Amino acid sequence: MKKGIERTNPTSAMLVVTVSGTLILWVILLPQVQLAHLKSKAFPLFVLAGIFSPALVRWLYFISIDRIGPSMSSSIISTGPAFTAIFASLFLKEKLTVGVGIGIMLIIGGIITFERDINAGGKLAVRHKRDLIFVLLASIFVGLAIVIRKMGLNILDEPLLGVTVGFTTSLVFYALLCLAFKGMRAAISLNRKNTLYLSGAGVFLTAGWLTLFNALSHGDAIIVAPLASLHPVMVLAWSYLFFKDMENITFKTVLGIIIVLTGVLLIALR
Repeated sequence: MKKGIERTNPTSAMLVVTVSGTLILWVILLPQVQLAHLKSKAFPLFVLAGIFSPALVRWLYFISIDRIGPSMSSSIISTGPAFTAIFASLFLKEKLTVGVGIGIMLIIGGIITFERDINAGGKLAVRHKRDLIFVLLASIFVGLAIVIRKMGLNILDEPLLGVTVGFTTSLVFYALLCLAFKGMRAAISLNRKNTLYLSGAGVFLTAGWLTLFNALSHGDAIIVAPLASLHPVMVLAWSYLFFKDMENITFKTVLGIIIVLTGVLLIALR
């Protein structure tokens, strides 16, 4: 994504990644889809989850980055698993144990620690406090979407259908945004090279969403959400390999990773 977005902008990246993922998923799903699946009560839940995330979440997150910067945006959106725990306890009756609760807090705290360090050297600035609402809503929607997906999978255990419906819903949402806002249409800028990079990112992102849905199919949302939020640690590892001259790993970064892994261990040994 970083390679592709260097040559274009977030709007173009958002569209290419979503289009490529949707096409891949429909190619896989079409031979398997059944009419009964589309009539299932799980179908509208998958659509609703797709509206919340990635559609609304990604859009709100881009607004937040523009308004309050990447450091605070990434820190606040990392609290998504806490909202998942609350919603899962309320709507799915999943049990939040002390160990899992501490693990979730450690993962969130660790991610906030090293993301603040990477994105802005720990310096946070907000022009207007009301601008925090965008990323706070994104964080809430992240947590809510995972619980809604789990509710759908409890009715119809078809992870491939769930992720395909989610991607398709997001694509429709972004298309409507582009139609509604002239600035978004004007911002679309693509060429062969950045389209290839972004399409490649779309392939891996699609695989990630598929594994997330399969994890939700087999496990509790309250456990899956914090483990799925580990992607910043993975991004840091890959970035160090590919962008050694651009990524600076400090003591605070390492400390954040250790805190995160301690939280993971607590959840895994619940």
